[in-house]
Amino acid sequence: MSTATASHGTYRRPSMLESAAAGIGTSLVSWAERRRYLPPVDLAMQRAALTRRQELGDLRQDAIGAAHSGLEPRH
Repeated sequence: MSTATASHGTYRRPSMLESAAAGIGTSLVSWAERRRYLPPVDLAMQRAALTRRQELGDLRQDAIGAAHSGLEPRH
C-alpha cells in the first residue's frame, strides 16, 4: 500500500462526472495529437508515427483505467 492510499484510507470510486471529465480530457488530447501538422515524409515514417500514437493512446487509457480502479500503480 502506498503512503497516499494509507493516508487517505479507503478508495473512493470516481463520480460519473469525474469519469466523464477524464474521458473528455483523453479524447481532447488524442484529437490535438491528430491535428498536428505532419510535413510530407515517406510512408514508412507516417505509419511508424501512427503506430506510436496508437500505442500511446492505449497506454493513456490503461493509466486512466488503473487510476479509476483503485489498484496500486505498477512500475
